[in-house]
Amino acid sequence: MRKIYPLLLLMLLIFSCKNETFIDIDDNPSIPESNFNFGSTVQRNFQGIVLDTGGNPVSGATVTIGSATVQTNFKGFFTFKNASVKENFALVKVTKSGFVDGSRVMVPTSGINRVNIMMIPATTTTSINSGTSSTVSLPNGTKVKFDGSFKDASGNAYSGSVNVALYNLASSNQYLTELMPGSLLATNSGGNARIMETFGMVHVQLTGSSGQKLQIANGHTAEMTVPIDAAQASGSPNTIPLWSYDENTGMWNEEGSATKVGNTYVGTVSHFSWWNCDAQFPQAILKVTVKNPAGLPMVNTKVSLKRSSQTYETYGMTDNLGTVTGIIPANETLILKVYDICNTVVHTTNVAPVAVGTTMTLPDITVTSTGNQYVIQGNLRTCANADVTDGYVLLRPAAGTNYFQYQSIPVSSTGNFSFNVYSCTANPQFILEGYDYTNLQTSGEIPFTANLPVMNFTNVSVCNSISEFISYKIDSQNVKYVLGGIYAQWSGLTSTSPNMPAKQLRINSTSPAGNSFFMNQNNMLGVPGSFTTDYTFEFSGGYFTPTTGNVVVQVTNFGAVGAYIDFTVNGTYTDTSGNHTFTANGHVIRDL
Repeated sequence: MRKIYPLLLLMLLIFSCKNETFIDIDDNPSIPESNFNFGSTVQRNFQGIVLDTGGNPVSGATVTIGSATVQTNFKGFFTFKNASVKENFALVKVTKSGFVDGSRVMVPTSGINRVNIMMIPATTTTSINSGTSSTVSLPNGTKVKFDGSFKDASGNAYSGSVNVALYNLASSNQYLTELMPGSLLATNSGGNARIMETFGMVHVQLTGSSGQKLQIANGHTAEMTVPIDAAQASGSPNTIPLWSYDENTGMWNEEGSATKVGNTYVGTVSHFSWWNCDAQFPQAILKVTVKNPAGLPMVNTKVSLKRSSQTYETYGMTDNLGTVTGIIPANETLILKVYDICNTVVHTTNVAPVAVGTTMTLPDITVTSTGNQYVIQGNLRTCANADVTDGYVLLRPAAGTNYFQYQSIPVSSTGNFSFNVYSCTANPQFILEGYDYTNLQTSGEIPFTANLPVMNFTNVSVCNSISEFISYKIDSQNVKYVLGGIYAQWSGLTSTSPNMPAKQLRINSTSPAGNSFFMNQNNMLGVPGSFTTDYTFEFSGGYFTPTTGNVVVQVTNFGAVGAYIDFTVNGTYTDTSGNHTFTANGHVIRDL
């Protein structure tokens, strides 16, 4: 897994310790509203990747920011353009069957925010029976003691076997930021926004014998034991607040406390999803920009912070502008370090205390990397030898797991682009590809070896026909295109009737850059026709199903594998911002 993360994606600078798939326990009137300064609504861009705990891409995961929803492609990538978030708060949620719901909270920058989320398999640890006191344990000493009283999603008493999925996230885990939900932004019992240092987290998921959602019964509790990391033991307080994670708000809420017993914390809880044993601090916001000696942004650069008494560093990764912004403990002198791509510390400094609730922007930090620096620049030209005015360029390493180090940027109004990249090896190999939205053209993949500090690609001809495309339009907005990198399949029986061998048509974008699109149409007979039910649409800027949409999917051509599927979509849908018209056209190659 270390090979996959030489350039960890952008994360919140935080100081560390949905259940939408499970019974909602977030509407607790005793939890006060946070006084955190979320800021005004803004539009920001996001790109990210979703992996499992083995470092494998999670495809087909649903990623949501506000009312916009997309799905990860076969490499686990997702993209949002102009997503509506708050100036100081963006909540990214990800769900997929078989996994614990994931999420990430960050202070969004004005650049391309990069998000990395690791999903935890929802694996049953053991099964217990209702009506009997039972203790579920993990080898590291994590324990939960149940009194045997449970309820279902309707609040009715449940009797029978209970499947318990127990997971402990240690504060020493090197992927703590990627695995934990949200960030460590919290609201204490007084309604004050806090940033936390974790001493250990626990997630518990309860399901009945038929897979139904369960919770601890009203008026009952469970005893939770959380092991304390050995390196934190000497500095761990005797009593520590307990915090539960709110999947709806993306924040932790203070609910009770735990007591130090030996090398563990023990406390009682009244419901389950995520729980956290954390010390709390007043919060502020810090903005850092890192550049090289030439004044160019240091992209995907790790910036860490810690208090002098803190055991583990926490970190963020700079965006395409070299900037990272995050929530920090206020009124504390912090130690800041910058790491290069070779994981060498190239800058260390102290950050003076920042006042509570304020934002501090540090002077730009200039560093010299121990790695090899390359500037990859050029411009895109159309078939008519004019500037590409609306397009983007994708750059990625040529082979291996370094594929996850992709970068993509839009071209300027005159077709220009410039990447600033680093490599621990000399003469790295890359693949460059340019796209022209206006003319639906591509340059095709251009492999090259970076054997000069500045690699110039002058007048790259974006003149190859797009072999497949999808275009769609929302209301009176400009038409959006998905160019190349599309996967279409017709498979998976959805009908048990022998007279109706219907299958599922799935068409989704697989490029890690540009607009995203996903269409799922059930009950397809493999012939042209019109369909008005059993569909799901997800795309950059929206999402709808038959519950919220009213569209006609017209398949005008349904080719064999290797041939084309042509379709149109026309109709309306409704989301939290109101009613919308939606049209789409697709000309895609059938892959399966």
